[in-house]
Amino acid sequence: MVPTIREECLKVWFDRWSKELAGTHVIVVEDNPTRSFGIKSNGIEFSHYSWREIDKELTDRSWIIPRRTDCVRSFGLYKAWQEGYDMVVTLDDDCYPDDKNFIEIHKKCLFETDYYKDWFQHSQSIIVRGVPRNIETTFAVANMGLWSNVPDLDAVTQINHPDVRLEKKNFSFFSPFGYFSPISGMNVAFRREAIPAAYFLLMGEKYGVDRFGDIWMGIFLKKICDHLGVYITGGDPYIRHERASNPTRNYEKEKTGYVFNEELWQIVRDLEIQSRDFGECYLSLADQLPESSSYWSELKKAMKVWVSLFSVKN
Repeated sequence: MVPTIREECLKVWFDRWSKELAGTHVIVVEDNPTRSFGIKSNGIEFSHYSWREIDKELTDRSWIIPRRTDCVRSFGLYKAWQEGYDMVVTLDDDCYPDDKNFIEIHKKCLFETDYYKDWFQHSQSIIVRGVPRNIETTFAVANMGLWSNVPDLDAVTQINHPDVRLEKKNFSFFSPFGYFSPISGMNVAFRREAIPAAYFLLMGEKYGVDRFGDIWMGIFLKKICDHLGVYITGGDPYIRHERASNPTRNYEKEKTGYVFNEELWQIVRDLEIQSRDFGECYLSLADQLPESSSYWSELKKAMKVWVSLFSVKN
């Protein structure tokens, strides 16, 4: 699924992804009041939503899907869950294929690979010498693919290092239990069961902060994964990032979030969880968050409403 307001970017996006996404279903969430442009999908099956469809479907709960921010993608995740897909990959509209078999690699990481719980080994293809044979394994519920060309940086670093570029380096990693990792929404796949804990938070001008929705989503999700004994992995598959956003404008969006970004992970780290269900774990974290400002009071409500979308009755 891809959030966008840029018709020309989306046209190029479908052109470049036409081979890799053949046979998949693409969910486009247009961050506008109504669907304002048509889509030439090059034969790829797609759905196209805007605020109108969000409001119609979620009615009095639609406020939890923020507007004028990439976090409108939360609605796309919800629709993918609602439609029964086992896996959903979220991409940005300025990200293009840089790996063959893109979808298959994400699938392999989430559904076909076992990961050791207490050991890390430097080979992903075969058990190396010294690794015990009878150790417990687990699986991954999210896989963050990396990117070549333009790195995913905060605005201050973008401005100070405008010419930094990355090369594609195929490798895989997992984030060890007890450690947080920055999760970028540009290229990440989720298993279905993790989506109730994969809410891209309230962001945008209305809330006075933006561009932390995916990072803070990742903090909550990683805490839950550690509790449940499952992994977030990353590395392959790569995309090529050709940034369309402006770093000066990005700074204006980010600046109010910098201070709390230094604190949130420590707050979440110290919270206790009892449940064994992703949604119930997410509710537990929401209940324990401090209401240090009107934003966090509102966010706690939004997190609880988000989980309610995945109830059996819904």
